[in-house]
Amino acid sequence: MIPPRATYRLQLNSDFTFADAQALAPYLNALGVSHAYLSPILKARPGSTHGYDTVDHQQINPELGSLDDFRALAAALRQHDMGIILDFVPNHMGVGGADNDLWLDVLKHGEGSRYADWFDIDWHPPRPGMDGKLLVPFLGVSYAESLSAGHLHLKADADGFALWVGDDHKLPIRPEDECELIQRHGTADAATAAHTGKPGQPGSWSALDALIARQHWRLAHHAVAADEINYRRFFINSDLAGIRIDRPDVFEYAHALIFDLIEEGLVDGLRIDHIDGLLDPKSYLAKLREHSSRPIYLIVEKILAPHEQLRGDWPVEGTTGYEVGAQLTRVLMPAGAEPAVSAAYQAFVGAAAEPAEEAYRCKLRVMDNELAAELAALARHVAAIAWSASATADLTEAGLRRALRETIAQLEVYRIYADDMGTSDRDRREIGVAIGKARRSAPHLPPALFDFVGALLCGRLGHEYDPKPVAAAVGRFQQYSGPVMAKGLEDTALYRYNRLVALNEVGAHPDRFAISVAAFHDSNRRRAATHPACMVLTSTHDTKRGEDLRAIVAAIAGDPDRWRMATREWRSILAADGGEAIAANDLYLLFQLLLGGWPIQGKSEGFAERIKAAMTKSLREARQRSDWGVNNSDYESRVSAFIDAALANQDFLSSFHAARLPLVDIGRRKALIQLGLKLTIPGVPDIYRGAEDWEQSFVDPDNRRPLDFAALARRLARPMAQRDDKMMLTQTLLQLRRRLPQVFAEGSYEPLELGPSVLAFRRRHGADEVVVIADLSPRHDAGLATQPNIAVASSTEVYRSDVLTVLST
Repeated sequence: MIPPRATYRLQLNSDFTFADAQALAPYLNALGVSHAYLSPILKARPGSTHGYDTVDHQQINPELGSLDDFRALAAALRQHDMGIILDFVPNHMGVGGADNDLWLDVLKHGEGSRYADWFDIDWHPPRPGMDGKLLVPFLGVSYAESLSAGHLHLKADADGFALWVGDDHKLPIRPEDECELIQRHGTADAATAAHTGKPGQPGSWSALDALIARQHWRLAHHAVAADEINYRRFFINSDLAGIRIDRPDVFEYAHALIFDLIEEGLVDGLRIDHIDGLLDPKSYLAKLREHSSRPIYLIVEKILAPHEQLRGDWPVEGTTGYEVGAQLTRVLMPAGAEPAVSAAYQAFVGAAAEPAEEAYRCKLRVMDNELAAELAALARHVAAIAWSASATADLTEAGLRRALRETIAQLEVYRIYADDMGTSDRDRREIGVAIGKARRSAPHLPPALFDFVGALLCGRLGHEYDPKPVAAAVGRFQQYSGPVMAKGLEDTALYRYNRLVALNEVGAHPDRFAISVAAFHDSNRRRAATHPACMVLTSTHDTKRGEDLRAIVAAIAGDPDRWRMATREWRSILAADGGEAIAANDLYLLFQLLLGGWPIQGKSEGFAERIKAAMTKSLREARQRSDWGVNNSDYESRVSAFIDAALANQDFLSSFHAARLPLVDIGRRKALIQLGLKLTIPGVPDIYRGAEDWEQSFVDPDNRRPLDFAALARRLARPMAQRDDKMMLTQTLLQLRRRLPQVFAEGSYEPLELGPSVLAFRRRHGADEVVVIADLSPRHDAGLATQPNIAVASSTEVYRSDVLTVLST
């Protein structure tokens, strides 16, 4: 297996197919990448814009093209010595709708379905009447309202009878009820007519209501899921149901086509989505290696805590690189600016909770609301174990639920990885720290509760406890703590603490303001020693803001006083336009999004709608003045109207651009250094679609909006002197990686000491050397690159700007 030299991420959907990707092969070759890195290609829900809602693992998504179309794409790439890396989703499938035959079979046959154990379903939840039933929370209003309004219809097709929710969701009827319907009514048309009422007359739907009550499923409003969901989901998405990839039959089914593509030589590697969702990630990865007919490049989407390292015994090349992106942002941050940046934030919004405290509160909040059902189920299982032995029989389910809740809220990592071999010392330390903090934050809880939880998770329960339910409970804990962290920190706290949103990113913590050059070097050396082919990225389909938007916002730290005065002036100017009706924290976020997102080439068409959509999503994710479950449409409308007014206010725009332009200059320099480092430090750099140009996207779906690749190709073909500096730097360094592949794949990483404001290092393999010098000082002294103590024999200047110099032999 030869690791990729550099990858280019493409987001496939019905508007960007295999054929569109194939047409890009010459462009990607000219840019200098070695692999196209594709979003999921297996059959997804119709109209999916992302592909993570797989409905059939054994078919190529027809909206992207056919298998032959995929082969044609692979052949076009091979003509330019490029290959394919695939994004694969082993944790969950798209459910609801009418397209997942496995799910439909479970709905039809209940526990008797051959696929009933393929999904993580609790067939015996505590609610009366739910024994043997599966909750399907896909209604926009209550069940009673849907029934009375005539939104539910009995229909027959080639597969038999099914209840349809409008034209969206198909819920098959039990076989025994199908037989009875035909026996009683003679024909399918007569049966459906007998179960049709009149909208607005609840009593007329009684026959349909009685039929629905007998099914293996219970149809409910989507909000019911938070309290009563009885299948494992991807985070809080009820239309993405977890699958048991740890089962051999599920593993074989889900990977059959993927392994065929690998064996045929069409796929060189896999990116494994949400590895922490799996029951046993290490065993899963080992099975992937074992069953692949040839060696593949294998990376995992794994979010590491600041102190956490990727497990050394996982058979992978590394992570997708969120942690590296966070380091690249922070090494360019002037540490001494933190007090001034914090003071500017507090002056604008008033007192704010510290980031760690905000994350703790938000994790508690999601466990009390969106993820309450999963916590209750975990507590029931843990309580059953406690009650099985006299020593712990007095522990209550409610008490254990509170102890688990507090422990998970204090856990600093996404999850631990206990398996058949037990709990590692590393994981025991994480649990010990979490429980120690939980005891202090909840001193009113009996210590025996935390003693039991700690013993359970650390593998210290005695032989009187049945090991099978113990292992199952630990597994549930591990698959639950990750969603709590994701929804609590990433999708709530990071939208609340808006001191400097350049720091609020997937895989990052906003309280980590800066890292030293020495710490950055240490991280690079460690990666070169342990995972030299780890992916290195700065933008993805999951990042909350594009890499260059973040760099421009980070420029605030370069001139916090200018920013403080500017935001105060903007609030005053816009007070009459509704600014006083917008919460200060939301206004502060908006000003940062305007700063970083305003296109470097000038305001683009649709910018107002893009930023309004980003603000609406941010408000709902923060869950303070609006929410996904209950939208505060009045406040959201006020914010949108305010944005329109601000963008039409010439006094504001004049002041805004006067303050913006100097910060953009700082941000551009940061962005170029960030790019230069990303393309030269140890690891495999990934270019997110279009990020060879200035990438100033807002949160998804904005970062998946259509791109004009033809225009990018024309710009890349221009003479060097006429190109944008970012595109020129991207191509120049990707071509350098092509010329000197071993320097970057296997070469040494040697820090160079050139002064307190200079980040410099050498990559060396044999007689080939590359030296990178980045000036981090406000002076941007370009003369540093030619001083004798950093000269390379027979050196060639590969790239030079006022802040970045790259030399090679």
